[in-house]
Amino acid sequence: MGYLFGPVLSRRLGLSMGVDLLRHKTCNLDCIYCELGRTDCLTCGRGRFVPPQKVLGEIREKRNEPFDYLTFAGSGEPTLSQDLGRVVAFAKETVSRPVAVITNSTLLTSPAVRKEVAAADIVLPSLDAASPAAFQAINRPDPGLKIEEIIQGLKEFRREYSGEIWLEVMLVAGINDHEADLIARAAESTEPDRIQLNTVVRTPAEPVRPLSEEEMVRMLEIFPGAELIPDWDWRVPVDIRNRILDSLCRSPSTLEEICRLHDLTDSDAIKYCKILEHDGLITRRIEGGKLCFLGSKSRGRG
Repeated sequence: MGYLFGPVLSRRLGLSMGVDLLRHKTCNLDCIYCELGRTDCLTCGRGRFVPPQKVLGEIREKRNEPFDYLTFAGSGEPTLSQDLGRVVAFAKETVSRPVAVITNSTLLTSPAVRKEVAAADIVLPSLDAASPAAFQAINRPDPGLKIEEIIQGLKEFRREYSGEIWLEVMLVAGINDHEADLIARAAESTEPDRIQLNTVVRTPAEPVRPLSEEEMVRMLEIFPGAELIPDWDWRVPVDIRNRILDSLCRSPSTLEEICRLHDLTDSDAIKYCKILEHDGLITRRIEGGKLCFLGSKSRGRG
């Protein structure tokens, strides 16, 4: 079994090499929008879920592969792993790229967990509610969790942590969008470096409705200065698609080169490569220590 996965193309983190310290769907929330489905093990108890030595070995083996971030995420809530602090510390010593932790924020109420997470270079927590009723409706938490304490934990973490905090807010129609004002005030009070608004664009655990692009744009009036990060339009414009495929069939290119050749932002280049790779139109290989993409017609060329 592998404990590292990727690198995956992430619109927030570029090329992200994931680290999973959990058994599948071990979490203290059972979010209605989770793309991984229902939580199999709902718990607030920290424990050892995978062999830490094997994780350390994989980090050592993959440390020179091309990626932008080593990201602790995966199949549940990473702070539930009692080995998180140890593995993050090892990664910081072993890997030359920055370390990120994606967390649902729930265990930042613990000083010990805050200290472990604070070893990372960037932390991406989430906050989907500001009232107990909305917290229950959208996140379906372990009974021991209280949203007021979680918000306070985020504030404490901000005071103790000097790195970047990118706070994600997931908005679901008819579930928590009615208290957007409350969430915005709570989010701002935690003083993140960025607030990133999302909605349901991947197949969720429950049949819930996303906010439309127009509704999300209106949310920027409530969350001034926030960023919108959903992928509503999951397609590649035909002219860009043809240009990318034509160039990649002639010569492999890195993401940076794709951006430059086709005048694309990093975010759009990542999105388009994700789609084309998923559709089998491009593939990837390592050249000179860098991840390159090439058209499927070029597959197998030396």
